[in-house]
Amino acid sequence: MICASIVESSIDKAVEAANSASSDLVEVRLDYLKAYGGLERLGGIKKPAVATCMPVWEGGRFKGSEKQRMRVLSEASSFSDYVSIELRTDNSPRSALIKRAQEKGVKVIVAYHDFEKTPAPGEIKKILVKEERTGADVGKIAFLAQDYGDVLRTMQVLLDKDRRMPVIALSMGDAGRVSRILGPLLGSYMTFASPSKGKEAAPGQLTVDELKKVLSIVGK
Repeated sequence: MICASIVESSIDKAVEAANSASSDLVEVRLDYLKAYGGLERLGGIKKPAVATCMPVWEGGRFKGSEKQRMRVLSEASSFSDYVSIELRTDNSPRSALIKRAQEKGVKVIVAYHDFEKTPAPGEIKKILVKEERTGADVGKIAFLAQDYGDVLRTMQVLLDKDRRMPVIALSMGDAGRVSRILGPLLGSYMTFASPSKGKEAAPGQLTVDELKKVLSIVGK
């Protein structure tokens, strides 16, 4: 599945961009919003949606308190199909959000981002184990790649036959672009792309159309 990351400053613009995206689903980056009134308008998105509100300490833009962030995510989850929460969120609010979301039938993605490096293989495995222990429906890892070796280290987790939890695995940065293509080929639960040039949510994102074109060539 190709997920378009929506990085607009208002709910109305986000809904419009989401409905214009030619992706399978969309991720609404709530941390890009300038105001949080009217989150119920997310219900106007006509395809599956992921509600994400990344804090500054995880590489996002949300500068408010964790209490405020949990409130935004909880409300947004009522109008979304998925909600994404960072593994490094404190255990109590993270567990409460996961429970509330799953009770509403919303799938939970527990994510870990590192915008500086790709961890060693053993550390990557530990991260995924921790994500699974939270009760997540889907785990996500996203690491900055300095070279293709870093990319291969991240993609390796998708070949783990003992893994029970679906995983989104990707590498960021110029070297990581290829992971946006390799991920779907190796079984990543979804891959992220920008709806258009200049709307990238992370370094190394291809556009939805670019990604579709490449995947069609390789037969995916």
